Amino acid sequence: MNIGFDLDGVLANFHYGFSKVANKLFGSPIVEDINEVRAYRWEDWGYPLDKKQHNKVWREIDTNINYFWLDLEPLVENIIFERMKNMEKDNHNFFFITSRKDTAGKSALSQTKDWIESCTALKNFSVIPSHRKGGILDRAEIDYFIDDLPENVIEAAIEAPKCESFLLVRPYNAYSIEFIQKSHKFKNIGIVYSVSEFLDIVEKNEKF
Repeated sequence: MNIGFDLDGVLANFHYGFSKVANKLFGSPIVEDINEVRAYRWEDWGYPLDKKQHNKVWREIDTNINYFWLDLEPLVENIIFERMKNMEKDNHNFFFITSRKDTAGKSALSQTKDWIESCTALKNFSVIPSHRKGGILDRAEIDYFIDDLPENVIEAAIEAPKCESFLLVRPYNAYSIEFIQKSHKFKNIGIVYSVSEFLDIVEKNEKF
């Protein structure tokens, strides 16, 4: 069985890492709890960071922080990574599909591989850098996919109809739940509230 994961907002705490850099530059708050994040764009949920400052944070990451992606904190407990490791032993294949860009230091691909190895102890997995995920899910014959961006899940439903895609609900994407649940077009999109729930579904369906 092939299982696809988005990383930031699902397994890795991007907002915590980014806000620490913003705090260093501008004294803005550090946001460790992802449930405090209310919108995708920082300026849309009251976080004191305008577009110009936002770009300066990225410039700092791009030029001076060698291990930004590698140093991100996990969003899940170790038991989740242990479950994934056990699933690998049962011949499940993991694909991590991310839109991360290269920053200072090693490439985003290299840092991401190192992060996954250090957190999960997985041995055989694929990291695929891409902003367009639907076609990749189809070509890689992914059976299950989880992401926190509604647009990615909808794209997956259209371009990879055989894949069961799941939206991981966060406060910043809750606006899309009703649309997805009531849609007659996107029957292959599910709603989950944790990575654990997603893995439960995968393991349950494995038995049938």
